[in-house]
Amino acid sequence: MSKNSRANAIPHTAKLRPGIAGLGGFLDEQPSAPRRTPASGVPNNQDVFIWALYLLGGAEHDVDVEAIYLRSFDLAPARLGWRTRPDLPDYKKTAKALQSVESKTHVGLVHRSSPHLRRLTTAGTAWVEQNRSILERTYSGGEPVEAAATNEHERRRRLARASAAYADWSSGRPIRIEALADALECSPASPLTVWKGRILELERAATVLADGELANFVAAANHTIASQIGS
Repeated sequence: MSKNSRANAIPHTAKLRPGIAGLGGFLDEQPSAPRRTPASGVPNNQDVFIWALYLLGGAEHDVDVEAIYLRSFDLAPARLGWRTRPDLPDYKKTAKALQSVESKTHVGLVHRSSPHLRRLTTAGTAWVEQNRSILERTYSGGEPVEAAATNEHERRRRLARASAAYADWSSGRPIRIEALADALECSPASPLTVWKGRILELERAATVLADGELANFVAAANHTIASQIGS
């Protein structure tokens, strides 16, 4: 059996195992398991960064880090403003918060799509939603914030299920990279970062919609991408 055939030969009944073929696996490797410690009821620069990213739609799409910095400042100006000009955001403080989030305090919750773009991982979105009441109370004055919409998730699921790539997988055939590109709305020649972002979106859809079959397709798609595009 060829390398590509072995990489794609995943039965559609296979289980998606975190850290193996999911976003915690080879397409979104993290140095340790995602954070499970609850959010703090005391304002801090790291929790507010994650909350700001969520409020900006980071569960659904990439967000520019500068937009996250500004939203974080809006939510916690006393912590992230200049010492002599508290009405201005301090770039050094916000950038340091991002560095801390990714390397120490909130490992596994943020996906680095590019040097300037971030989005929440599936684990990151789950963490925010589990700690929503704490984050709303601490940074949003206790006002409930609407959860991420599911319309886009439904659209991605429909597109995937109607694709030739899904048909390949369902029938036990290797997934063709051209068909997978169509299913993920990208090109076979797209950079690896684009492939990572698209598969992240589809796995998020599978999680939100509690669709185990779609999650298993994502696992097979991850193997195809790793073997033919890179990891």
